[in-house]
Amino acid sequence: MSLTLIGSATSPYVRRLRLYLQDAPYTFEPLNILDAEGDARLTKISPIKRIPLLLIDNNPLFESRVIFSYIQKRFGRHELSLDEENLISAADALLDQLIQIYLMRRFDHPVDLSNAYFARFASRKKETLQFLASAVSLGKLHNWDYPAMSLYTLLDWALFREMLTKEEVPQALHKFLAEHHGQPEVAGTDPRTLA
Repeated sequence: MSLTLIGSATSPYVRRLRLYLQDAPYTFEPLNILDAEGDARLTKISPIKRIPLLLIDNNPLFESRVIFSYIQKRFGRHELSLDEENLISAADALLDQLIQIYLMRRFDHPVDLSNAYFARFASRKKETLQFLASAVSLGKLHNWDYPAMSLYTLLDWALFREMLTKEEVPQALHKFLAEHHGQPEVAGTDPRTLA
């Protein structure tokens, strides 16, 4: 059974799956979804037009959490605890909003930070970063596993794309990034070298 992971080389969702698959047999197919050819390929494979995608013998599987679950079961990796599920959900909620704002800015859509939606997001961002920093301080993300990979790729992407400032990121999360910077495949999937 062949596995092909498809997605942008700079996507944090794609990157975390690449890190999780580092010791598994799979192929990575980079896809630039912002150009016409990449968009056409994505449209052909997925009606929801989101990355990542996992082709399992050319049968597509959508959404990063579903792909993670498939990989977890297929390779017999440990099940997540409720705490780990919540940590990933918190990271995903923050990442989803950061990506939306990034894309709005990239396509010159007005982003009015005084508007109630963005004010609510600013509050959620601060609370989520504190929640994740607390989890790191309590040792809940010490192991290099999918929850830690999810947090690492969120923070690294957000700093790379300037969606978070260094000052916004709690010290515990800066320490977390530094501690995991040397993990296998982190350098090989660094969006700075792939953008």
